[in-house]
Amino acid sequence: DQRHAEIIMRELGLTKGSNGCVTPAERDTRICPEDAGELLDRGTAKMYRGMTARGIYLSQDRSDIGYAVKELSRRMQEPREMDWDKLKRLGRYLVGRERMRVDFEYQEKGGRIDVWTDSDYAGCRETRKSTSGGVIRIGSHTIKAWSRMQAVVALSSGEAEYYALVK
Repeated sequence: DQRHAEIIMRELGLTKGSNGCVTPAERDTRICPEDAGELLDRGTAKMYRGMTARGIYLSQDRSDIGYAVKELSRRMQEPREMDWDKLKRLGRYLVGRERMRVDFEYQEKGGRIDVWTDSDYAGCRETRKSTSGGVIRIGSHTIKAWSRMQAVVALSSGEAEYYALVK
């Protein structure tokens, strides 16, 4: 439902004529939590939570914003200024991309099932946890895509890849 993308853009003060960006998220480069800035005030934090919840709803059908929304969701309890900046980046990505259409063209029965997984070893600098991601396709149709924080701290890149594969 593109209305949720439009509401996120409107609440961030963005219009269809605003400058957009080509990716919904950037890699987190901060070293420690203090680098994330001050905690947001109550009103702004409430807006952050509401717009992140709309992003969660959108990401069920939009694999392009899955990682960005996962990162925003991690900070819902105590959002900081840097998290607000990440939310604005997602909003700028949605400019001109309020809708996403997925076409399922006819294909012959018995298509091949392909599964791709990957992980980033210790991608979160704060918790040292890795993120697993993957895509499941049947023939040319993408059936599922995900981006999730791993539950345990992997001790090697091989272990992180193994957890991604098992998931």
